[in-house]
Amino acid sequence: MTRRTSLLRNISAALLAAALALSCASNPATGGRNVVFTSMEGEIEQSRRWYDEIIRFYGIYEDQAIQDYVNAVGQRIARNSDLPDLNWTFTVIDEGSVNAFTTGGGYVYVHRGLLAYLNSEAELAAVLGHEIAHVTARHPARGQSKSVGANLGVLAAIILTGNAAMADLASIGAAAWVQGYGREAESEADAIGMKYMVRAGYDPRAMRSVFETFKAQEAFEIATARAEGRQPRIYHGIFSSHPAPDDRAIAAARAASTAAVPEGGFVINRNLYMQAIDGLAFGSSRAQGVVRDNRFYHADMGLTLAFPKGWIIENHRDRLLAYTRNQDSLMQITVEPRPPNKSPREFLIDQLKGAQLVGGEPVTINGMDGYSVLTRDGSPLDRGAGPVRFIALYRGNSAFLFAGASRSSRNGRPEADGLFRSVAETTRPLRPAEYALAEPYRLKIIRATDKTRLSEYAEQIPAHKYQKEELELINAVYPNKPLPVGEYIKIVE
Repeated sequence: MTRRTSLLRNISAALLAAALALSCASNPATGGRNVVFTSMEGEIEQSRRWYDEIIRFYGIYEDQAIQDYVNAVGQRIARNSDLPDLNWTFTVIDEGSVNAFTTGGGYVYVHRGLLAYLNSEAELAAVLGHEIAHVTARHPARGQSKSVGANLGVLAAIILTGNAAMADLASIGAAAWVQGYGREAESEADAIGMKYMVRAGYDPRAMRSVFETFKAQEAFEIATARAEGRQPRIYHGIFSSHPAPDDRAIAAARAASTAAVPEGGFVINRNLYMQAIDGLAFGSSRAQGVVRDNRFYHADMGLTLAFPKGWIIENHRDRLLAYTRNQDSLMQITVEPRPPNKSPREFLIDQLKGAQLVGGEPVTINGMDGYSVLTRDGSPLDRGAGPVRFIALYRGNSAFLFAGASRSSRNGRPEADGLFRSVAETTRPLRPAEYALAEPYRLKIIRATDKTRLSEYAEQIPAHKYQKEELELINAVYPNKPLPVGEYIKIVE
C-alpha cells in the first residue's frame, strides 16, 4: 500500500492530443502501412510524459543491479530490432504481479513480479523481444486508432465524477498497453519478437518456456480462486486480446524449430540470470508493506495493524483490501497526504462530500487523532443501499482512511461494524523488534541436489497459503515435476 497518485488525468490529456494527429505511417517491422494517431516523434514524446506518471504510480524497483541487468538484455535485443537507433528505455517497476508492457516510443516496463517466474536470460529476452516488437510494429499507436474514442469517454467520466474506485478499474480497461493490443497484434509481436531474440543470439525455445509458465500460473490461479470463492487474477490470460498460452506455445515451438543455430550455439544464460535475481523481493516489497499471517507491517510508515483471523488480505499498490471468506464483510484502507490546517473531521467530511453522514465522533487510537462516521448508504456489498463505516487517522504527514461495509446491517450500522472499529484500533507504531517483520520475502538461489525437496523450503514462508505450489511455479516444475538436479533453483526466505 502506497499513497495514491493520479495517472489517468495525464493519460487522458495525452490521448486527446494524439487524436489530433491521425496519419498513415510506414511500418518498419511489418513492411506494411498502418493508420496511426501520431508520428513516431509524437509517440516518443507521449511516452516520455507517461514515463513520469507511470513511475509515480508504480514506483521504480530500487535495485540498480537488477535495473542494469534488464536494461543490458533489452538493449542487446533492441540493437537487433528494426529500430536500433531509437533511444530505448527499460525499467523494472515495483509491482509484484506477472506482466510487462510498453507505451510505445521505446519505453518498456517489466513488473518485478515477472522476474521471479522466469528462469533464464533467454526467457527474459523472449519477454523483452515481444515488447520491443510492439514498439517497432507501432501497436501502441495503432491501438489508439481503434479505441481512443471509447477510452476518452471512460476517462472523462471518471475525471468528472472523481470516482477513484472506478478509476482503478478503468485504468486497466482504458490502457491497451497493460492488457494487450488484440489477438492479431499479440501474435505478430510474438513472431517479430522471436526474430529479434534470434538475431541477438538467444535461444528461441525460451519463448515457448515463457508461455508454458504463463499457462501453469493461469491454471494455478484459476484453481486457487475457485477454492477461495473469488475471481482469478490473471495477467496474461484474462484479457481476450491475448491468444491462449497453449496456442502461443505451439506457435513459438514451430517457429523455434526453423531457426538457424549460430556458431557456438544459442545463448540461454540460466545461471547468470539466477545470480542476477538472487535477493529479489517476492510478493510485496518494503515500499508496499508486508502481510504476515493476519498482520500488516510497513517499515517506512513505521506502523502495523491487524485483521481478524481467517480474513483474506490483499496488499495492492494503493490500498489494503481485507474481506471474510464468504465475502459478506470487507475493509479497505488507503493513505492520503495529510491536508494542512484541517482536522481529521474536516478531512473526512471533504472525502465524503455528497454522502449522508450519521453519528460522527472524534477518536484517539494509540496516540493518533482521528474521526469516525457512518454513511447511510454506499455499501458495495448491498447494491449501494447499506451503511459504511469510515474512520480517518492522522499519523505524521499521512492520513489513513478506513472504510468498512457488510452485506447486511443492524440498527443503521454494518453487521461487522464492531470488527471494523477494532481493526482501526489495532493500528499502532512499530516496535523496534518488528521492523525485521516489515522486510519482504526474498528469492534465494541454491543449487538443487537429488535430496532437495521444495516442500521443506515451503515451511519457511508460512505467510503464503500455497507455499509449495508457489515454489513449483517460480521454478517451472508445477505441478510436481522433478527439480533439475545440479542446477540453480529459487527458494523464498
